[in-house]
Amino acid sequence: MSAEEVVTLVAPAAEKSVITGLIACGVASVFFGSMFVPIKRFDAGDGLYVQWLMSIAILVISFCTWLWEGLPQFYPLAMLGGMLWCLGNATAVPIIRRLGMALGILIWNTTNCLSGWAGGNFGLFGMKARPAANPLLNYVGLACVIVGGVLFSQVKGNAPAEPENKDVALESMGNAERDKLSSDDAPLKGATLTETAPANEDSQSANKDRLIGIALALVAGCLYGSTFVPVIYVQDNVEGAPSRGLPYVFAHSMGIFLTSNLLFVGYCIIKKNNPLINNQISLPALCAGCIWIVAQTSFFIANENLSQTVSFPIITMLPGCVASVWSIFVFREIRVCIFGKNCNQRICTKHCDMPSMK
Repeated sequence: MSAEEVVTLVAPAAEKSVITGLIACGVASVFFGSMFVPIKRFDAGDGLYVQWLMSIAILVISFCTWLWEGLPQFYPLAMLGGMLWCLGNATAVPIIRRLGMALGILIWNTTNCLSGWAGGNFGLFGMKARPAANPLLNYVGLACVIVGGVLFSQVKGNAPAEPENKDVALESMGNAERDKLSSDDAPLKGATLTETAPANEDSQSANKDRLIGIALALVAGCLYGSTFVPVIYVQDNVEGAPSRGLPYVFAHSMGIFLTSNLLFVGYCIIKKNNPLINNQISLPALCAGCIWIVAQTSFFIANENLSQTVSFPIITMLPGCVASVWSIFVFREIRVCIFGKNCNQRICTKHCDMPSMK
């Protein structure tokens, strides 16, 4: 098959560019895989304060994009996609706490890929079907994604390190919570522990936490995979709707902002106006939001030039590889061994002895 035929199969419209689409895939993959790096070393609490700040940064950057596009028509249905993403992102911090950054991203991107691929390939939810040019290769790739997801779920990372700024996070707790925490820790001061909890109880608790994290990651992936459905539905069914992706970025982000505000207000009500807030995570959370909106805008551009069936498998799986690089070389959540069950044994790659970057 010639290069011209490949271009025709992937991007039949004259204004589409395969090169632009692939560059957008690369940018989106790197930024999606790095979006949680700024907040990784801080205590994020329940994660809702972090998400709220992220949504502010997302809205500001997307508004600039809207201005750049010349204030195109606002399509309210596109906000539904932002709402779905926001609901999925609300589980991100609990997932990362239980599984680590790399494993969490790898697992939720598996169901993200499957959801997005199914919608584009079969034309679900009112979208037009856009099957791949080579169904055999497409299904082989899908099988690899499924197998990879199963293998990822078996990876066991190191327990997350204690946040260096935990004392700052405690300052945001109410008096009753601090007193309870102090009273719980009091017997340990100056005392010698003569008994320890049974190892099997710790193991059962860890396994339960792990299963909860995997379940949350699977649900989050389905929500992430549906985030473009409303936009593509508008493009396919609304007369005169732009075929380009950038005109929808602001409406999409507005859905994120409104949903995040509702979640945060509800969280404050449930916590009786005493939410867990770490002041030091404010700027990193805004940075994370800026990183995400750059990645998501690139995702829109990739969909525009390559179609959802092609772009989704690339952008949903490569960020997990990027996050794995961060986790192995920087955060040391994953240790790579050649032989043996753990990195305490003699034969191990150099990743095990690498000092953690502070």
